[in-house]
Amino acid sequence: MILIGLIPLLWLFFSFGDEDAKPRICEPTKLESLDWEEFKWLYKQQDSTFSGDSVAHYIFIRINPDGSRETREVTTLHQPWTELLASEIDSFEIKRDSLIKRIHPPYRLKYTSTTRNKKQQLALQKKGFSKAFISFHNFGLAADGAIYRKGRYLKRGMIYDQYGYKAKEIGMYWGGDFVGFPDPGHIQAFLNSASLIQKYPEVALEYEPFKNAYERNYFKKVDLGREELVEDSRDLLTELNKLRENKPCACSQAIPFPASASDLQLKPYTITVLANLREDYIFIQKGSYGYFYSTGRWKLD
Repeated sequence: MILIGLIPLLWLFFSFGDEDAKPRICEPTKLESLDWEEFKWLYKQQDSTFSGDSVAHYIFIRINPDGSRETREVTTLHQPWTELLASEIDSFEIKRDSLIKRIHPPYRLKYTSTTRNKKQQLALQKKGFSKAFISFHNFGLAADGAIYRKGRYLKRGMIYDQYGYKAKEIGMYWGGDFVGFPDPGHIQAFLNSASLIQKYPEVALEYEPFKNAYERNYFKKVDLGREELVEDSRDLLTELNKLRENKPCACSQAIPFPASASDLQLKPYTITVLANLREDYIFIQKGSYGYFYSTGRWKLD
């Protein structure tokens, strides 16, 4: 009887964890205000395919409830990560380089990959060499080490366990501890992406375009009863949901072209995001075209 009584309690415990990671929906609602930082999130949340490499400017246009019009132009959507995370990067690099001296002959440690750009990371993810759409490598907070013995590269062996132990000893996290996708050559500065976002919420902006993909992967494993393989994804989704809760959004279903937007002009190498708070719609450019959406706020489905 005691065991039977515990089953509902256990179900509730695990269901709360799933609820924290459960997708939020954009509930249509009128927005009385929208600040310039929120424009960035509106764009990132709606666009997961367009590459910003050729974008020279972002133009944010806000039509207020009283009909007044304001425009702001920016060249980047975020503070450069090398500035925001400068102290973390410096600390990691010192630890990373000191680890080389902790691997003694006849073994030699060499780093084969440190900082990557987004295209490189996505290419590795598509080939199955990484499970992450955004990696600590993108922020300069990870490195992949290769260990050699007498000039011969070792793919595995107890030496990597020693490498991982020494890395953790000086405050880093080791890829050999990853569940489901062990990576014994990998070291990083934070336990997982959720930990990074908790300390630097601005970084979540980079994860937003891939939130739907992380949700698909996570709930697919949950449905198979393999939650233990995607705990990091659960934590990441939980943090992203916390930042979304009750924040402005562009509802997912596109709406017809509003007559009041007939004068909207798109420029080459420029992304335009327009929010009309008087008529409750948002326009988000994607490449050389764009879509209109109803205004809303994020809510638990």
